[in-house]
Amino acid sequence: MKKLFGALMLIVGLSGAAMAENDPSTYLKSIADKMIDAIDKNKEALKTDDALAEKLVREHLLPVIDSETFARKTLGSKTWKTLSDTQKAKFIKGYIDQVIDKYAKGISLYDGQAFEFQKAEISKKTGNARVKSSMQQEGDEPLGIFYYLTKKSGNWLITNIIVAGSDMRKSYRKQFAPRIKEVGIDQFLEELVSPPKKEKNT
Repeated sequence: MKKLFGALMLIVGLSGAAMAENDPSTYLKSIADKMIDAIDKNKEALKTDDALAEKLVREHLLPVIDSETFARKTLGSKTWKTLSDTQKAKFIKGYIDQVIDKYAKGISLYDGQAFEFQKAEISKKTGNARVKSSMQQEGDEPLGIFYYLTKKSGNWLITNIIVAGSDMRKSYRKQFAPRIKEVGIDQFLEELVSPPKKEKNT
């Protein structure tokens, strides 16, 4: 969770405004600053209000993720091509819901960490971008975070995140693959979109 926290600080703050920013690095930094301010103002409430954390993530996360690309490359192109449009929609929904839930749980971990961003690397061939950032950690090495983005209709959208060497798409693929092999894609998709309800602590 802590390794993913640095990525959370940026992602949940991204909104539709200024999405046509030419420099993705500058844009990510400006949004991170705004998000940190918002979290500071709601810090105590976010420690206990899971609904508030999820609402914040859902409102700001979805507009900046290329959900279809994220899902397709997580599942793998070979498997993706075998799915119907309905199955693809189910996977995207269930997968993104898991991502939202994970990041919502990490919001309260913010404790004044500073973030630095390097100049974006933009591929001349594809036009895609990679932004390297780091989260400063007191008494420890900075946490390295790479954001991979593509531009669609003038908007920068995130297609993958690597935190401290851990590739988000590959991590989920390793988690999903054994279950798909065990129960088949249809049952897996039903489980993904309708996970067991968690019991509340009494």
